[in-house]
Amino acid sequence: MKEHTYIKSLQVMLVIIVVLTSSSVFSERSEEIGFQSLDGELLLPDDYNKAEDRKCMTVCDEWGKNCIINPRTGSRKCRRVCKSFVKGCF
Repeated sequence: MKEHTYIKSLQVMLVIIVVLTSSSVFSERSEEIGFQSLDGELLLPDDYNKAEDRKCMTVCDEWGKNCIINPRTGSRKCRRVCKSFVKGCF
């Protein structure tokens, strides 16, 4: 029975090592290739603003969060909400 728990804990540790090393290898590789993480900025072609068939809509301009604190337990539940809106045409 002890061997079974030892093998299970060894397997878990091995999986953690593989995940941690693969994520660092991927981040190094993405820097070599020139990948950049996206921060929510919309990239459009240069001639896109000249198009006549653009669609306009209301989108979130600034994100924030609202939290509710349970007075009995002190636990906190937060959710992401839009603090201000802007009209954008794409």
